[in-house]
Amino acid sequence: MKSKTINFEQVKELFRSSTFIPFLMIWITHGIGGWGISFVLPTVIYELGISNTAISQVMTMPPFTLVFVILLSLAFLVHTRRLSPWVAGLGLEAAQIVCYVLLITVKHPIAKYIFVMIATAASQSFFAIIWPERIRAAKGTTTAGLAIGLTNASCQLMGIVGPQIYQPKFGPSYRISYSCSIGLLCGTLLSVSSAWFFVSKEDKKDASANSGSDATPEEQTDNQKAVEYTD
Repeated sequence: MKSKTINFEQVKELFRSSTFIPFLMIWITHGIGGWGISFVLPTVIYELGISNTAISQVMTMPPFTLVFVILLSLAFLVHTRRLSPWVAGLGLEAAQIVCYVLLITVKHPIAKYIFVMIATAASQSFFAIIWPERIRAAKGTTTAGLAIGLTNASCQLMGIVGPQIYQPKFGPSYRISYSCSIGLLCGTLLSVSSAWFFVSKEDKKDASANSGSDATPEEQTDNQKAVEYTD
């Protein structure tokens, strides 16, 4: 069946793609395990002995300022091809896991605030770094549109499941919550590694196919750069 608005062959291609499940799992596991840390921030600020509402609001600013700094720095390195987005994504996930482990063991309020700040910044920087690779892996208009929709839909689980993991009954230590997040983020690490492998494999396949076809020199150069970028 052919249509000007939707191509069912591209729909089938999306679900057959080796990158579909890894990317879907990235958004599900990171969405639930990574973003839940934002529920802990008010408790950590209260443990610092700050009860004034105005000061408490000010104390929420450093974590999100750090998001801005980390995201701009990584975006610059990725854009100038000094750093692979996959390496950046794995680094952010690893940093979160380390922070969660330390939050389980450390009891000092200031140290907990610092680790929550770093974990929050890393979690909110991750999707923006990996998102271009998700779009690049979706070939075709229908494929890209459906991939975007399914990815965003799966990410909504963070608003459904996330609050359940970080329920007030698990506080103020939130050890159970942190442990659940560590498990989910380990799943994210595996999913990112799998997606990186399959995307790199597809890039090499496309570059090999174009080298023996009538592709323009510009297209061949772009494919070669994509292969070098994902290796």
